[in-house]
Amino acid sequence: MRYSTLFYVVVFGFGACHTASNDAENVVHGVERLAIYYPLDSLGTNGEKLYHTIPEVELTSQNNLSFKTASLKGKIVLTDFFFTSCNGTCPRMTNQLARVQNAFAQNEKFKIVSYTVDPVRDSSASLNNYAKQFNADESQWTFVTGSKKILYDLARYGYFLPVEPGSGDSEDFIHSDQFILVDYNSHIRGYYNGTDSTAVDSLISDIKTLLKQN
Repeated sequence: MRYSTLFYVVVFGFGACHTASNDAENVVHGVERLAIYYPLDSLGTNGEKLYHTIPEVELTSQNNLSFKTASLKGKIVLTDFFFTSCNGTCPRMTNQLARVQNAFAQNEKFKIVSYTVDPVRDSSASLNNYAKQFNADESQWTFVTGSKKILYDLARYGYFLPVEPGSGDSEDFIHSDQFILVDYNSHIRGYYNGTDSTAVDSLISDIKTLLKQN
């Protein structure tokens, strides 16, 4: 099964990242909202349209436990990629994620996953300390570390973050201010500027919409 060539456009410009399918749930001022992103080149066994899904990988949580992306199936998931030593964009993004967490407190259908892009320094213990600084509820919000190659491939080819190409080696580095919203079926449904409170307001509204669909 081949991915659409749309990915190659996404790497070089975030504007292209919003060229999703026409199957939008809502259209606001001509802008697609909650479209299903990244249609595949092939169809399902019944001729239905297929879409990219988040790949299944195994990493490690802030509690030094195995974390599998497969465990997120059947959940609405908000994801970001950050690093704990970041003093600018990341704390602003994490504060916004805390706001989202509060909006959906104790909702078992909603999860937040924050993946480090600096796994060499961001051990499970470091992530655990960081999580506590932002009052993260570990039953709802997971901070993840692990193999840099797996993390970077996940960011580039799983979540299609608009970043430069790279191999995940020691010289490679990824940083993005984007939150990625994923639905019950592991389909990407939206990208949001994680430092913009107005964008996060829209994100919260979109999460509510997706939660009603199950």
